[in-house]
Amino acid sequence: MDTRLKIVAADASDAIAREGATVVSGYFDPLIAATAHRLAALKETGKPLLVVVATAPDAILTARARAELIAGLACVDYVCEHAPDLTPDVRLEEEHRAAQAQLIRHVHARQQTAASKASS
Repeated sequence: MDTRLKIVAADASDAIAREGATVVSGYFDPLIAATAHRLAALKETGKPLLVVVATAPDAILTARARAELIAGLACVDYVCEHAPDLTPDVRLEEEHRAAQAQLIRHVHARQQTAASKASS
């Protein structure tokens, strides 16, 4: 199956949510293993999982790229790039903001270590 078929328009996501899907929003920028595990834990038996890709400040990846990555997860049934009228059951934006900041700090620390070794 082409997982990009899981990506739906905002109007379709509204209908999916009304039918009882669990709606989760987040930046997913970048998508990391911990986030994939978190989404799997939010998946309820018998209920579709609809993931909404929120607009990320200073995004590394485009919304479409993030949507395609999320659609590749087996636990995710539907992905919407933007659904302004939906109220998510779970918001992950703050977790994602913290994870992105931690990733950036880690990359900078690695770069500084490599630069120090190169100048020695």
